[in-house]
Amino acid sequence: MLRKTIFPFLIIIITIGLIFPLTGLAQDDHVGYSVQAHLPDNQLNESHTYFDLQMEPEQKQQLSVVIYNNEKEDITVRTAVHNASTNSNGLVVYEEREELDPSLEVPLTDVLTLEADEVVVPAGKSKTVTAELKMPEEEYDGIILGGFHFEKVMDEEESAEGVNLQNKYSYVIGVQLTENDNEVLPDLHLNSIKPELVNHRTAVVAALQNSAPILVKDLTINAEIFKKGEKEPLKEKKQEQINMAPNSTMNFTIDWENKALDPGDYILKMKATDQSETWEWEEPFVIEKDDATALNKDAVELDDDKVNKWFVAGIIILIIIIAALLFYIWKLKRKQDRVEDIEDIDNLKRGG
Repeated sequence: MLRKTIFPFLIIIITIGLIFPLTGLAQDDHVGYSVQAHLPDNQLNESHTYFDLQMEPEQKQQLSVVIYNNEKEDITVRTAVHNASTNSNGLVVYEEREELDPSLEVPLTDVLTLEADEVVVPAGKSKTVTAELKMPEEEYDGIILGGFHFEKVMDEEESAEGVNLQNKYSYVIGVQLTENDNEVLPDLHLNSIKPELVNHRTAVVAALQNSAPILVKDLTINAEIFKKGEKEPLKEKKQEQINMAPNSTMNFTIDWENKALDPGDYILKMKATDQSETWEWEEPFVIEKDDATALNKDAVELDDDKVNKWFVAGIIILIIIIAALLFYIWKLKRKQDRVEDIEDIDNLKRGG
């Protein structure tokens, strides 16, 4: 009786545990800190929690961010300034990059300098981090975009627990700088098309660049790849709600669906549309034999069409052989039945 009573409650507890995993609570305990921008008087939009500043040429200004430590022990936070860029998912991100986009004339990292790259915040207290902002001499159209990046340094205990996901400890506060109201329009270019491995899988990547110092919002891209001389597309992709950072390049990935890359001549047709403009490209490209061989060799979970074709051909040949054998047996049996019928007739005639 007791087992019958307890069993339903165990089911309920297990179900709750699956829906609300305990790791969700642990994340909050581990982070233990927060950041807040101290917005200055030249903030354009006070409803924004990031720096959205009206600047002038050669203007100098200090920006400050407060780090709050909610833990019972001191914490160390790494600080950095990153430029805005666009990832392959069509999102504006603020990540460290080794190379800047060639069209980026004034990176945020050139005009904004932090006083320190690491700061210790006492337990239960806060600390203000400052950075020096110095604008170039010449007036700048459009926007300069990037952000402050804050990352908590894990202690030995947290490392031992295996907590190593950066997004559990990192914060970004955006910095957008504007000097005038001159209209700047997006300027998109298709810079390159080449076969690559993306997440260890075969793909063709089109490098789409926004060379203007302005955000591109709500962009839709339609892409089709054709084998040269064919009318039906070999691969298609549509992606919506793409945002591109100023002066950045997005790697638009067309998945090859775990198929081997075949050497040959191809054509990419791509159309990009935002709220007011449309760009269209039709560009040929070549997948070289050496590139295809190397990429196919290193790809994971690759479906080899040649193996599949031989497999299908083998099955077809086997079916033909079985059908021919059955037909031969049927003919042989039919011939044998005729012989038996003739013998039966002869026997009847003799008997008569």
